[in-house]
Order: sequence, then C-alpha cells, then structure tokens
Amino acid sequence: FFTAIALFTATASALEPLWEFPGSSSDKTAHDVKLVNDPVMGGQSNSDYKVDGDLLLWNGEVKVVPSLKAPGFANLETSKNYFDKFPSAEGSSHLTLVLKTSTPDYKGFKVSFAANTMNPQFKCHKADFFITSDTPVDDDGYYHVQVPYTEFSNNWSSYTGEPIVKCVDDDSVCPTEKDKKKIQQLGLWAEGAAGVFNIDLKGFYYETLSSSSTTETAVPSVASSMIPLWTFDGENEHDIKLTNDPVMGGVSSSNYTVVDDKVVWNGSCDIVPSLKAPGFCNLESAKNFDKFRDATGATHITLLLSSSTPDYEGFKFSFAANTFNPQFKSFKADFFFKDGVEDPETGFTKISIPFTEFSNNWSSYTGEPIVKCSDDESVCPSEKDKKKIQQLGLWTEGVEGDFNLEILGVYAETIAEEQEKAVVFEQSCTVQSDLLFSITESSASVGLPGGSNDESLSQAVCCDSDFDAYPEPRNFYLDKQLFREISKRGVTTFYDSACGIPVFQAPINRSFEDFKEDTAEHGWPSFRGEEVIEENIVVGDDGLTIYSSCGTKLGTYETDDSGKRACIDLVCIAGSAA
Repeated sequence: FFTAIALFTATASALEPLWEFPGSSSDKTAHDVKLVNDPVMGGQSNSDYKVDGDLLLWNGEVKVVPSLKAPGFANLETSKNYFDKFPSAEGSSHLTLVLKTSTPDYKGFKVSFAANTMNPQFKCHKADFFITSDTPVDDDGYYHVQVPYTEFSNNWSSYTGEPIVKCVDDDSVCPTEKDKKKIQQLGLWAEGAAGVFNIDLKGFYYETLSSSSTTETAVPSVASSMIPLWTFDGENEHDIKLTNDPVMGGVSSSNYTVVDDKVVWNGSCDIVPSLKAPGFCNLESAKNFDKFRDATGATHITLLLSSSTPDYEGFKFSFAANTFNPQFKSFKADFFFKDGVEDPETGFTKISIPFTEFSNNWSSYTGEPIVKCSDDESVCPSEKDKKKIQQLGLWTEGVEGDFNLEILGVYAETIAEEQEKAVVFEQSCTVQSDLLFSITESSASVGLPGGSNDESLSQAVCCDSDFDAYPEPRNFYLDKQLFREISKRGVTTFYDSACGIPVFQAPINRSFEDFKEDTAEHGWPSFRGEEVIEENIVVGDDGLTIYSSCGTKLGTYETDDSGKRACIDLVCIAGSAA
C-alpha cells in the first residue's frame, strides 16, 4: 500500500536559538541546568552532565524501578520552573535539537517545554524523538532533530511519559501560539525504556519549516488492512531474545538466524526429565517495555509464516500490554498451520488469530489457558491493550517435537466478519459517589495510560482490574491539598473509598510534619507502623500489594531506610465511614 509522507524544507528563517552552551544572557539563551534522576519509589536510574566548550554532554542509564518492575527516567532541564525567560518562538513550526549521540538506537528520548503553567512538572508539553536514517545531519556531523509542535501534548502519563491524549486527537492538549511566545522551561528526558544513553547537545532551537507537496511513497506490504507490528526488513525491527527451557532441568533447544528479511527459527521441544512433560522454546522481542504501533480497533493478530513442520501442534503466539509482569501476564493463544491460507503476494502462510482467542490467565507449565476469553472477559485483551503493546513473542510449548518457522512478520489486522467486542470495565468494587478532597471529579483519562473519560480515577485505581499495575499520579495529593484538609493537631482516620471501613490513622508516634515530609519525599500518602489498621488490611500474593478486607486495592508496601512503609493512593482512602 502507499503512505503519504509530508516533506519539510527549511525556510530562510533557519535556526533561532532558545538555549545554548554557553548562551548569552543578553539574548536569554543562558540558563542553569537541573538534573533529576528517578527520585521516588526506589528508582535507580542515574545520569550526569558537564558543559564542554559549546556542548552540554549528558550521559546516563535508565534502569528498571524494582518496586514498579518498569523503567524509570532521567531528566535534564533548565533549573527555574516558573520565571525563566526564553526568546519568543511564536509563529515557528518546529522545536529543533542539534546534537550528537553514541546511542542513536535508544528509544526513550523525549523533549519537553513548559509555558503558561503553574505546574511545569506535570503540565509541560512533551514529545518523543528518535534518531533514524532520515534525521538530517549538518556538515559538522550534528543531527537536527526537528519535532513538530503537533507532536507535543500536555496530557501525558507520569509513569511512561507517553501521551494519554495526542495533539492530533484533541486540540486542547496542543501548544498554542501563546505557549510558543511564553516558554518558561525546556527539558530533555530519557524515560520509559531501560538502557544506557548519551546526548552531546549543542542547543535547543526553533524554526519554521514549510510543508512541501505531499508525495506518495511506496511502502512494501502484504495488504492495505494490515498494520505491521514486527518485521525484519528495517522498517519495524526489534531486537530478539531467545529462551530455551531455562529451569527444572529443561533440555529443549533452538536457534535463529535473520535471512533475507525473515527470521528462521529451528529447534526441538523436548521432555523435561524432572517433570516428564514437554518444555518450551520462546523467541520474542528483547525488551519487556518496547514500543509497537497502535493496534486499536484491530480484530486479529496476523502472522506471515512458512514451516517445514506444519503439523507440529505446540505453536503459540503472545503479546504483552499494560503490565509490569510481561513474562507471566502476557496474552497468549495457540495457532495452527491448518487454519492458515496462502498469501498470494508473498507465498507465505497467513494465520490470523482473533483477539478473542487470547487470554492472560494461562498455565506456566503448558501455556494453555486456565481461563478462556470466551468464558470470562476479564482475561481478554482490551482496546487499551491493543494500543499499548510492549512485547511480542512466538512459542513452541507443551508438545514434544522438532519445529521450524520462517517468520516474515507480525501484523494487526481488521477482518470485517469479526464483530468487535465492547470495552467492559471489570470491577471488583464500587467507590462511594461523594469522596473527600473533591476526588470524585477526577477522570481516569487524565491520570492513567489508556484511562477512559467514562470512568473515574478512583474507580479505575481502586476497583478496576485493568489498572491493577497502576497507582494514581505521583504528587496527586498536592493537587487535592491533603495537608490543608486534615487536622494538624489530632489523628486523622482514613476510610476505604468503597466500603467505608477504617484502614489508616495518622500521625501516630510521629508529628504531623513528619507525616507530611514522609509523604512529600515519596509522592504518595505514606503510613508506618501503628498507623496501619492491620485488622482491615490484606496483603496480596506478591507480598507487596495492599488491599482492604473489602477487596479495595489501596497501594503497595515499600521498604526504605526508615523501614516498611505503606505507599497509598489517596483516591482509595477518601471514603466516608460506613
């Protein structure tokens, strides 16, 4: 099929500086630097910088936050949140970074600017940027990363940095000309993707690029309705990870090679001697939290494959989405060559797996579903799962035998005969209709990845199983002025937002200021020791997740230098006594 690609050419205005090193105080391009490295929830990401000549050198590593099992962030920005001044970028079309990097394949780079806001930390405009073969390079070898303002959004997830609402979908989240005129802070981010990173930054600039006539550029594909998720032709590539029966003395084996835009995977699924049952081999994208194209609205996962072992019956496919545990909470389904048809353009077998065949509740011994999507919608992929695919995988599992696969690609596809299921919120409880601290009015769409305007933030965080892995946004309690609302002299009792039982009391055996400072340090209301009403608290099987005895999810247990701490979502403890 054909994709329209807009080409941009620089006008005579060229680059105008916003922030350079060293900049001139007279033209407002000199600014102090502030560095923020994953400061909460036990984050371990690190970075440092120095100014060398006319370059700012930023190096670091984004690491997985142990308590979240997800990558954290590092952030380099101008140090003044509110009152810094930059040249007006009014009328420009792009914010441009001029830089070099030794890590062009790192996928977590983001750029931000704040304007006309009293909350630059969470209401700045933010956008991804990537270094590709198409990124312009000047005569000195510097990349010119030209980010259109239409790529920025000021409604983004505080967990991943990714937009909750995109500018192309809603003008209200886009930068305005007034915002370009009154920029108050600029920033770079390495966020949401684990890995080492480097940027040698010459500066932030604004420029006006004129859109040339849109040209039709041929993009090879097999069908116009198929969205490529993972191919091996340089267009949708992701690193590969291979796992061959690593535990319990498993002896299954496999290997792969990439040949002529396809992956050739050969192996043998063998009996695990200690279990007297077949083991598994798994070929998947290497990163647990990678980024794939949006498959919202698609009805099927489609594989283009060939095989010299089409009768092997242990083939499975998996995808992970919106989970901190992709190894065991991915969605998985069987597939069989007998269900495929020949693709006339490639000669490969086209196997289309309905999303309704996938389940995220499957046996770790056989790979077969414990609960099927057809029996319980809570194990089915939702539209927000299709939107946020983070890992893809192929399996040979639960069936002994040799196998061969040649994999041309993985796609999302809409097949008209398949009736799309309505999105259903799976609820384990219902929050009270009039919560304290004006919390009822907060929507899940502005606080959670994939959240809906039709669901409140409190209902999603406390009661909706689709959001089991997500807390409320960090520092949400500040927006709700928690410490202005509760007593500074006495002990405040906090009640479950659904059933109204008492779950926490604070402060106990410490001062109000200690309670406030503990909360401020971590970003969520924090309770310790006797402040936890143990008889009304249940800890999940993971040893971390905290529930009330009514079943409401309240938060997690964390451990820091001061000991065990209950890190709690305010939205879940804002109820009235039953």
